[in-house]
Amino acid sequence: MAEKMGISVLEFKIRYLDVLKMDDGTLIYVLKLGKLCPFLNEENKECDCRDFKPIFCKIYPVIITLEDEKINFTIDNWCKLSRKKACRTYFETAIPLLSSFAIPVEWLRYVTSYDYLSFDYDQLEKCRRGKNKYAVFSLEELLSLQKTEIETASLYINLSQKIEEPVF
Repeated sequence: MAEKMGISVLEFKIRYLDVLKMDDGTLIYVLKLGKLCPFLNEENKECDCRDFKPIFCKIYPVIITLEDEKINFTIDNWCKLSRKKACRTYFETAIPLLSSFAIPVEWLRYVTSYDYLSFDYDQLEKCRRGKNKYAVFSLEELLSLQKTEIETASLYINLSQKIEEPVF
């Protein structure tokens, strides 16, 4: 990705990655946590990796979920496009194709294990400022920046919003 963006690997790490230091000393590079995707250019509102997006970005708002040890593809109702009938119909056509891929349940469980965590991003930014180049967090330190269930509950939105008819 760094090469495609025309930057060095070091610059890529500084801009887009944090480091998670595990209890055994292993360093794991993770995408910077924040209110927005770290690849979203806030100046022009464009994706910095739009020409070589990761697969999860390419198929969004179709998302992968794990229910009863079965992989499912659904549409994220949070996405405004998914509420427009014409767009939703288009996204729904991708689900059977995606469902034909053999995706290991263990892999998906690992990849999505942090999706349900909600962090205090203001505190996270303060912690990041005190670190050199890119932030190195211990697992304990990162988990201490989680919001409580009560704080997180206030963030949920109504996913049963009406699907809009297309306007042409």
